Amino acid sequence: MKTTGVRLYGKSDLRLEKFDLPEIKEDEILARVIADSICMSTLKAAKLGPEHKRVPDNVAENPVLIGHEFSGIILKVGDKWKEKYQAGQNFTLQPALNYKGSMDSPGYSYAYCGGNATHIIIPPEVMELDCLIPYSAKGYYKAALAEPYSCVIGALRSMYRADRVEHIHHMGIKDNGKMAIMGGCGPMGLAMIDYALSGEKKPAVLVVTDMDEERLKRAESFFAKKAVYHGIQLTFLNPAQIADMKKEVARLTENKGFDDALVMVPVKPLLEEAFSYLGFNGCLNFFAGPQDNSFSAQINYYDVHYLEKHVMGTTGGTVADMREAMELIDQDLMDPATLITHIGGIDAVSNAVLTLDQIPGGKKLIYNQIRLPLFALEDIPLKKQENKLMKGLADILEENNGLWNQQAEDFLLENAEQI
Repeated sequence: MKTTGVRLYGKSDLRLEKFDLPEIKEDEILARVIADSICMSTLKAAKLGPEHKRVPDNVAENPVLIGHEFSGIILKVGDKWKEKYQAGQNFTLQPALNYKGSMDSPGYSYAYCGGNATHIIIPPEVMELDCLIPYSAKGYYKAALAEPYSCVIGALRSMYRADRVEHIHHMGIKDNGKMAIMGGCGPMGLAMIDYALSGEKKPAVLVVTDMDEERLKRAESFFAKKAVYHGIQLTFLNPAQIADMKKEVARLTENKGFDDALVMVPVKPLLEEAFSYLGFNGCLNFFAGPQDNSFSAQINYYDVHYLEKHVMGTTGGTVADMREAMELIDQDLMDPATLITHIGGIDAVSNAVLTLDQIPGGKKLIYNQIRLPLFALEDIPLKKQENKLMKGLADILEENNGLWNQQAEDFLLENAEQI
């Protein structure tokens, strides 16, 4: 059958193409992809091409489909998996396979499996690792955003305390502790805030910093009430407007420093600053993956030795993280809609990926079965006089405080130009 997808051929070489899919083998699954959320990691892969660790060296001759945060419908199941999966099931997928030590991953490494395509073939290793996750909830955008949530769940689960008495590590953020999310109002920062307020372990004090005043206000509008509900002291700070950040951190942490700090952007001064704010036995997670493989920053090894501060980094999540994300989202304990600021069709993917770091706002949500330029949600009401689609979406968004929602998704899929 034919599929339409965005394939990577080399550095900054993305092409929207129609091509043939082979018949599936007995250990493969054919699926239709409905929604994909564009990730900054895809921009890194597109910029680096074959120099990226997950992109094959021969990508120029054997291009790969991009996109790894996606959801859709299972169409056909190979005989090997018919007792576990059925045609018609909605699914999402955990792309961090780590299959037999390989870094191959959907959205980076496969010719026929990636989130920015109308139809894909899911390879057997995905099912062998239980990374294909069916779900029964209605809609697709929430499931497409479960993967980024799994990344932040994995990050917070990986934080740890060192125990000098028993010489063991206690995993997870410090319950009822003091936590910072630095550069934390981008899309992944918003997901981090959401889970910090929703997970089993919660901080008593959560400080979020960002240099963008509009993003700070937007984040505060989403999470202030939720923090109050859980009894968490949530503070949003713009360091550019704080005369003495060290003094402010000391005040907010009662001179103890942070138990946990996460750095969401790869900026050397921010990383060094975050380390300096850690308290005794504090854990710093450098969450933001840099493109520069020589990226480095200084840390105070005196503090490492005597104050037992430690630094780590995490990338991706596990199947368990993904399932927890889906459970919390299904129970409306986390809301992926707060991350979404743009929507578009498959024809908008290439430009959106290659300019992702220049487009303001949060997550860019792509619907692969339609053609649609990339639109900021806040701009849609300004275009409501242009056509039926814009008017319908504008009316729905205005009734939902400008947030993407299931009614908007259903209306879009029914009324937009189909591929």
